[in-house]
Amino acid sequence: MIERIKGRKNFPTDEVDPENFLSDEEIRNLIQDKDNIKFVQNDYYKLYNCVHCGECETEEERLLLKQKYLEDGNKVDGLDDMLECFRKYRSPYPSNKMRIRRPEGIPTESDTLFYMGCLSTIRIPRYTEHSLKYLLKQNVDFTILKEEICCGWPWFASGCNEEFEICKKENIEIFEEFKTVICLCPACYFLFNKYYKPSMKSNTEFKYISDYLKPSDNKKSGKVGVQHLCQLMNRDRKGVDKLVNNILEKSGYEVVDIPHWCCGGGLGYMHRTDVIDKVANKRMSDFDAAGGDYSTTYCPSCWWVLSRYSKLCKISPKAKDLFELLL
Repeated sequence: MIERIKGRKNFPTDEVDPENFLSDEEIRNLIQDKDNIKFVQNDYYKLYNCVHCGECETEEERLLLKQKYLEDGNKVDGLDDMLECFRKYRSPYPSNKMRIRRPEGIPTESDTLFYMGCLSTIRIPRYTEHSLKYLLKQNVDFTILKEEICCGWPWFASGCNEEFEICKKENIEIFEEFKTVICLCPACYFLFNKYYKPSMKSNTEFKYISDYLKPSDNKKSGKVGVQHLCQLMNRDRKGVDKLVNNILEKSGYEVVDIPHWCCGGGLGYMHRTDVIDKVANKRMSDFDAAGGDYSTTYCPSCWWVLSRYSKLCKISPKAKDLFELLL
């Protein structure tokens, strides 16, 4: 495999936690022998090493091994609290109340739903408000829900299949009322297309918000480094990086060349947070070394990492989300 960044492994957790990294071959061997294996508590460090960037060929098998780990009676720090939040709020957080300020002009009814996701509406409301304003500026006809049910990604990625299936069932009942669902989060987009659609009676189309991006009407300036999306590019949406770079350039920005690498946020901030911290810190060093005026992205999880760690690491490019840069 050709190194994208000289001296660094392409698999982010192999780079920062090599002692616990499981290769595709090791994962396949574990799957083949899983009926004869009983995982113990200490296997947590290897089985939850993954940040779900989609770089490997065995992501689904890794999920199955997490399910087996939990079935074998082992514990994951924080998971019981997350499951309690699920039972109360259908959210990984101790609330399902959206913190976004709803801009004027969003219709109460539409054939198109903009599904924002729990991270977007609870933890990073300004990012989400920018995306809403951007869609309105592009005259996209859409509506939003008063209350969303989580897509299920936090439980899916934790090995909790029962909770994921509940999210899936309840969301499908909502989504079948719409012709199109626009996703703000690539994890939601992935789940809806791969795991929801085969169970749906309707022909609802799931689209990602990058499909609605256009060059800015107002001439912009400055140098921009972009965190492109592992969860799109590694899941059959190759070329989205070139699309976004082209839109920024046509808007007047100069795009700084930063070889693609994971930001660490694909799992969200849960479980092996020590691994996530190390990946995020390495990625911030890439943005700092490349320089420029701004660092940006168009993924909620990437934005959470970028906005948080750019300050912690004191990098020079200022973090601004892509919608704010294009507004």
